[in-house]
Amino acid sequence: MSSLKAFAKDPRPAGALTRSLCALGFSLAVSALSIQAQAACLYTVTGQWTNGFSASIKVTNDGTTATNGWSLGWQYAGDNRVTGGWDVTLTGTNPYTAKNAGWNGTIQPNQSVTFGFQGTKGAAAAEIPVLTGSLCGAASSTSSSIPSSSSRSSSSLPGSSSRSSSSVPSSASSSSVPVTGGWTLNTTDSYLNFATTKNTHNLEVHNFTTIGGDISAAGVATLTIDLNTVNTGVELRDKRMRDLLFETAVNPTATVTVNVPATLISSLTIGQTTQTDITASLNLHGVTANITTKVSVQKLTASRVVVQSLPPVLVKAETYGLTAGVEALRAAVGIASINASVPVDFALVYDAR
Repeated sequence: MSSLKAFAKDPRPAGALTRSLCALGFSLAVSALSIQAQAACLYTVTGQWTNGFSASIKVTNDGTTATNGWSLGWQYAGDNRVTGGWDVTLTGTNPYTAKNAGWNGTIQPNQSVTFGFQGTKGAAAAEIPVLTGSLCGAASSTSSSIPSSSSRSSSSLPGSSSRSSSSVPSSASSSSVPVTGGWTLNTTDSYLNFATTKNTHNLEVHNFTTIGGDISAAGVATLTIDLNTVNTGVELRDKRMRDLLFETAVNPTATVTVNVPATLISSLTIGQTTQTDITASLNLHGVTANITTKVSVQKLTASRVVVQSLPPVLVKAETYGLTAGVEALRAAVGIASINASVPVDFALVYDAR
């Protein structure tokens, strides 16, 4: 059986995200990455604020044959708790077990997959647990500074200089051609999550159950979000979000539009991952504004790719005329506060047409 190495990349860059979080009143401690290194595992705290944190783990197959599923686990000694994750199947309430999602269990030799998660914590710094399981060995620790946004590039990310899965071969761009038929969003394997914070410390993760979209042959990616399918796990709360916040009777959908570089997908080999900055146009609540962020693009097979958010995309209520809706929600449930900005995470799986 192939040996595996699990390590973390930096999926929560500082720069614009740090400035946005600070503007929200978060005390985001991201001057350095907190890392737990082991013989085959590396756990990274990629961001933390007063009452929460985010982390990610990258799993790499350094064997000679493809993997057929992977799993690892950990337990926090203190008050840290996981509230949600992406690109992974998480079970347990401390200890936790992380297993591959349905689409990323097979890892080709010298290739990798990444999963992330977020959680709650007390006033102390986010804890760095020991990872357990067949992937992991003896533990040690280290830290790594986060480059500033002005100097950050894919080659400056931890580990990228020596791992072919996180960079595009220099020869690829000269021989690549654009996708001619375009790509269609696989709505079963894709997701879009967002998190809300109530009364300062109560963090909850929600999602939309219906999204759709494609990448045209001309390289224009469009994502449509059915706001009527907001899913918070509480029917009354869903109705209040539809009626008071999104006002779906007038604005039933949100639309994201992105121009995709012509060779971004075609230059990748199967299993290879690259990172890129994008500027997306978001039309929400009748208002259109641009959002700039970094995404990871991985070619899973010759006919399937996945696009994942790296830092959470912050959507501010004031930008889209949603401030009154947030206040209406707060008054309806009689709580002290609801944060007026939310982080959004996504993994969008596309199949070639």
